[in-house]
Amino acid sequence: MRYDIIMSKSCSKSFGPVFKKLRESRGFSQERVSERVGVSPAFICMIESGVKYPNLEMLFRLSAAIEVRPSVLIAEMENRLK
Repeated sequence: MRYDIIMSKSCSKSFGPVFKKLRESRGFSQERVSERVGVSPAFICMIESGVKYPNLEMLFRLSAAIEVRPSVLIAEMENRLK
């Protein structure tokens, strides 16, 4: 796999749509995720729209909130960037 190509694309911009897709497929609302993570629903909206980007700790918290492994989120981002 050509990681230089992947890294040249906007990895951070791909997180929001991937997270939203997984969140919805798991049946979680933004409000429910925000309660589980301890942030506002507006923050979840900003992440999903690409305004904000999660750091590593938040990535783990978000993945736990929708009951998926962090590696699943990362693999989905990687697939999106191919």
